[in-house]
Amino acid sequence: MKYNAISLIDKLDQLQGVFVYSTKLAEALSITRRTLLNWRQKPESISAKYRLDIDVLYCQHFLIPEWDVPKQTFATVLLPDTLQHNEALFLPFLRRLSYGTIEIETDMAKVDFDSIIDGKKLPKNMDKQTFHEGFNAFMTHQQLWQKIVEHGEPLPITVDNIKTLHIDFMRGVYDNAGFFSTKHRVMGQLEGVQTTEPEDIDEEMHRWVYKVAKSVTLEDIAKAHVYFILIHPFGDGNGRVGRAIVLAQCLNARLMPPVFAGHNRAMYYAAMQHAMKHGRYAPLIRLFYEATQQDLDFLASL
Repeated sequence: MKYNAISLIDKLDQLQGVFVYSTKLAEALSITRRTLLNWRQKPESISAKYRLDIDVLYCQHFLIPEWDVPKQTFATVLLPDTLQHNEALFLPFLRRLSYGTIEIETDMAKVDFDSIIDGKKLPKNMDKQTFHEGFNAFMTHQQLWQKIVEHGEPLPITVDNIKTLHIDFMRGVYDNAGFFSTKHRVMGQLEGVQTTEPEDIDEEMHRWVYKVAKSVTLEDIAKAHVYFILIHPFGDGNGRVGRAIVLAQCLNARLMPPVFAGHNRAMYYAAMQHAMKHGRYAPLIRLFYEATQQDLDFLASL
């Protein structure tokens, strides 16, 4: 994403032109004006959380308007035949996909993820939850790949299978794995969006399955993803499960699945929020297509 090549100070300067007053920009970032002044003097002091907040705000004000063009057309990227039974290609791809979905939501370092997958045991100085998050992500994606691609068995996207995916991801991480939440949920980075009321989750999930579970185009899969995250059925792990559903739907349709990770995380959040708040999906659909093209570039580099 092109915003990754722009310095944080340049992003703040451009955002300052939008908000005009420093107090307004500071308020948008949930910081004080003094903190904003300190950042300009010492940009290295900006924490990872606020680096992401700056990137998301930048995407919202500069990239989303540029990408919000209806009726765009993109070339469909099919799952390459060379990828399907070549471990030298699909294992690195699954590894990249698995770390990406963890990187979006946690502070896990790539070296720790690699240690989990390569060692298959709890490394020293790593807590059990971190280990389970990394190991579960890779194993769940690998199992989906084996079932759908290697064994040619499309995964039915049902409420029960979605609950099973949640168990697979959150085993050892979350006490109520596999059960819909009975509490109100907050969507973290996606602020200001109302999730489904706890008592309506089961009915809404069955409606989701009926309406969009069999989506076979990347456009429809992107829209289904927004719908699922908006329901937010679980107490934790909704993003991981939602992106795994995207993977399963893409593999079922023999489409190249998009990878979302640190390099496109800010645009992912901004485009998701734009779709949820305004019902405009063009930026997210473009992001899905660009991510699949980046996947091909990654495979070509192996």
